[in-house]
Amino acid sequence: MAPVAITPETSPERPMVVKKFDGNRSKSSSISSVHSIQLNDGNTIPTVALGVYKAPNGQETEDAVTAALDAGYRHIDSAARYANEEACGRAIRRWLQKTGTPREDVFICSKLWDADHGYEATFNALCSSLDKFGLDYLDLYLIHSPADDEEKRLESWRALETAQRLGKVKSIGVSNFGAAHIESLIENANVVPAVNQVEVHPFCQRQALVDLCDKHGIKIEAYSPLARGNKLEDPTIGKIAEKYGKTPAQILLNWNAARGNVVLPKSLTAHRIKSNFESFDFKLAPEDVATIDALESNYVTGSMHKSAD
Repeated sequence: MAPVAITPETSPERPMVVKKFDGNRSKSSSISSVHSIQLNDGNTIPTVALGVYKAPNGQETEDAVTAALDAGYRHIDSAARYANEEACGRAIRRWLQKTGTPREDVFICSKLWDADHGYEATFNALCSSLDKFGLDYLDLYLIHSPADDEEKRLESWRALETAQRLGKVKSIGVSNFGAAHIESLIENANVVPAVNQVEVHPFCQRQALVDLCDKHGIKIEAYSPLARGNKLEDPTIGKIAEKYGKTPAQILLNWNAARGNVVLPKSLTAHRIKSNFESFDFKLAPEDVATIDALESNYVTGSMHKSAD
């Protein structure tokens, strides 16, 4: 079957208007300079998010989410597996109420865990996530990993397609999917995934997978864009950072975003959250981009992405 992306205009069960960020809506919104890009379903996504992997489900995470929103972030990336959706939801709802910012100005993502694959199980998991966030809908919901059971994986995707038509989620996508997973899903789906969230940084660029996703209009979301901090002292990155008067982290994030990827830096520290957000006000020279590109070494820090690509 030929998959297509469901848009607000073509889904009668989902009569919503996608609104772009308006910096004049509220005092808090006016300080945000975050850039948004369009997904293949017509919705937009802010190009930088606060990642909350391994963040506790308590005050520390609430403070980090609040600090991010205060700094200008408009995208929070969580997951059922992270077990912190409640803390994220409390912080987001409190911040929206305090600032008067419209709900649609903050982009919220969560993910379906492997144990909940299957049509009905997926709906139950999504409803659980919505309850924990205290929200009526999510902006993006992902299959966290392809897992091993292709039949259940496809059932989960059909459930996400239905949830999108019903307005429970605006956009749907996948995470940690390799090329074979992407191709199989597209062959059997009605809706092309809007994103594929995978580990991408200069030392793990996954160019073949990125090219395949680009061919199908699937946006790459880059998690671990700082290689979990393991490459912040790389001498090549350090030299380029010194040239621009930036931190190594800012160079890594800038390189990733300049490739058109959505970047998901993780931090619970307010000053680092702010510093990461200030990574996009400069442009790397072509020769510096080429130097960074040459750092590819298939250096993978995570264990969720099982395929070789």
